[in-house]
Amino acid sequence: MAKRTLTRDEQILWRLYTNDVDQTSDVVEFAELQSQTARFDIKIPQKKPFKQSPKPTVSNYESLKNKDNNWSKKLKRGKAKAEGKIDLHGMTCVQAHEELFQYLERSQKKARRVILVVTGKGGPKSNQKDGYADLRYRDFENSRGVLRREVPLWLSGGAMRHMIVSFEDASPSDGGTGALYVILKRI
Repeated sequence: MAKRTLTRDEQILWRLYTNDVDQTSDVVEFAELQSQTARFDIKIPQKKPFKQSPKPTVSNYESLKNKDNNWSKKLKRGKAKAEGKIDLHGMTCVQAHEELFQYLERSQKKARRVILVVTGKGGPKSNQKDGYADLRYRDFENSRGVLRREVPLWLSGGAMRHMIVSFEDASPSDGGTGALYVILKRI
């Protein structure tokens, strides 16, 4: 970009603005910096130990269980019945999770509202008499009913939560504590 010259009016204006400015030399003198004799003590705050948040007393599982009383009353009085059923017996957790998720998605698209999810009560079958099954269930009493324990957790959290209004234990005629009524949201 080429440097342009000032017009006559610009030169007059410039002189008016700069007439009270004294010209200084090209060399600028700096005052000697005095060495600082005072030292500053920097106080570093002590790190506080990390506090782990307390474990919640109420689990996420309880958040959707028996949440909608209207549906509970309808199911108990027989005014609402399960419109679909999925049986998860004999599946692993991974298989059951995938099957349940896909079934709930299909049911919601078909405008079904109440689904019966059969998890089973867990434990050995009454016709099993071999020693291994007896030993297995006697030694691992706390591991019985894995799906019965896990399915409510899946329904209350993760990918399935957005599809569900509420869930509750089924009536004795539909499986009792080994099954759940799942109430789906409308799309």
